Amino acid sequence: MRKLISLFLQFIIISSAFSATRFYRASYRDDPSTTIVIGWCDNGTSTNAKVYYGEVDNGTNYALYPSNHAVDRTQSVYSLNNYFARLTGLKPNTIYYFVVHDDSGTSARMYFKTIPGDPNTGITFISGGDSRTGTSSESGYLLCRPNRMTCDSLVAKIRPDFVTFNGDFVYSGSTTYWTDWFTDWQFTLGNDEHVVPIIPVMGNHEAATDVYNLFDVPISNDYFSLGMGGNLLRIYSLNDEIGTTCDATELSWLTNDLKLHTATTDEPYWKFAQYHAPFVPHAKYSANTTISGCWAPLFQQYNVKLACEAHAHVLKVTWPIVPSTATGNDHGFIRNDQSGTVYIGEGSWGAPQRPLYTYYNANQAYNWTRNQIQSSGFQVINVTKQKIDVRTVLATGAKYVGQVQVNDPEGTLPSNLTVWNPSNGSVTTLNYNGTLSAFTNVKDDITNLKVFPVPSNDLVTVSFNEINSNGYIKIYDSLGAEIKTVTVNGGSSSKQINVSDLTPGTYSVFVISNSKTQSCKIIHI
Repeated sequence: MRKLISLFLQFIIISSAFSATRFYRASYRDDPSTTIVIGWCDNGTSTNAKVYYGEVDNGTNYALYPSNHAVDRTQSVYSLNNYFARLTGLKPNTIYYFVVHDDSGTSARMYFKTIPGDPNTGITFISGGDSRTGTSSESGYLLCRPNRMTCDSLVAKIRPDFVTFNGDFVYSGSTTYWTDWFTDWQFTLGNDEHVVPIIPVMGNHEAATDVYNLFDVPISNDYFSLGMGGNLLRIYSLNDEIGTTCDATELSWLTNDLKLHTATTDEPYWKFAQYHAPFVPHAKYSANTTISGCWAPLFQQYNVKLACEAHAHVLKVTWPIVPSTATGNDHGFIRNDQSGTVYIGEGSWGAPQRPLYTYYNANQAYNWTRNQIQSSGFQVINVTKQKIDVRTVLATGAKYVGQVQVNDPEGTLPSNLTVWNPSNGSVTTLNYNGTLSAFTNVKDDITNLKVFPVPSNDLVTVSFNEINSNGYIKIYDSLGAEIKTVTVNGGSSSKQINVSDLTPGTYSVFVISNSKTQSCKIIHI
């Protein structure tokens, strides 16, 4: 492993000689089918850097790429200068090749792939967390960084659409820790320089603004939502590290966003949540009743079927469970296969492994624990309209694992991948049992909803059939935050709205009257 680290560091030094840029990564601020953020750091000398990109592989000849985009944001933290270029107007489900070119030269050629724009194409992603290294007081601390590098290398072999990362990237905020983390993250690019986007959340080892400053997430409070694959999947990245109580502002935002995407035309097939501290940990910690009391009832009410937790440094999968004080509950939850949430995790991307709780028996911490294991690894999640399949991958033997090719069918896994196979099977399947079609076939008071012009500039007109009662129009950004509200009088069939104060992006428009709701999208430039 020391030889592998040495060779990789040599590769980083050689690669950075082409330009004064390094530590490449990608993230999202808006619709992942048409936008992406490319991030990197400099070596202290980079000037006039731009991302040059296009659908044809032109290698490192930056002048041949048809599009380029300058830096939108620069943020210095832990003596690392972070640069972010926010690319927009991309095509869904499309490969884009790119380089970062500055006054010193050109980076290696890299590429990314946008997310499909409709729910008929599946999505595969990896979910995990806790890649921090340890201290001499923690068992197995010398294996932390090698295990992290193994997990990063497996990302490149699996080639997911993105990674959801549940916090605790490093032990503490410092130049050394974050330089090591970004160095290791380059393993995720693999031999062909495929950049896998990351959707991060804050852990207890991060400072309050680390995730925002290092990954350019949409807001500095580090909680947001993203729609994937049209209405296939909605991801909620939550922040359980805001103080010691249930944060009222975050709770209000989460409740509102879940309402907007339940029993409406914007409802996704699946909702997924990620955050750091488990509701009921499977190792070391006590139940987090404050946060579970805050969020778990919402998960049940608004059909959040899968949630990934971290923090305890073990791997687990639960049966579908709901909060309950009824007879048979264990630590405030009880199995409910119809309306329950499956919880996975709990953060074992290299962090020091911990002994499992065995309250119920040697293989189960609780009576609703499906599987648990003390090992490094993460979960691979394949999402289609019909079902979600969850597999737990153990961090071992990366050099023997095959390589998923860019044009392989969605959900393909590489050969020789170590997928955990406990006695009740290696795959946890959640079958879709909803009725989305019912939301579009019900007779509604609001029909023929249109917004024009598209794209919008200063003024948009919202038109609809004549409504009988007074109502209002609400505009929400891509994160579910309410941006603007205007009233609509009964008898009206259109409303003109000034949107000149909106920042460029995609927005949802909801027309609400007499408890009826219809929605559509606008693109503001």
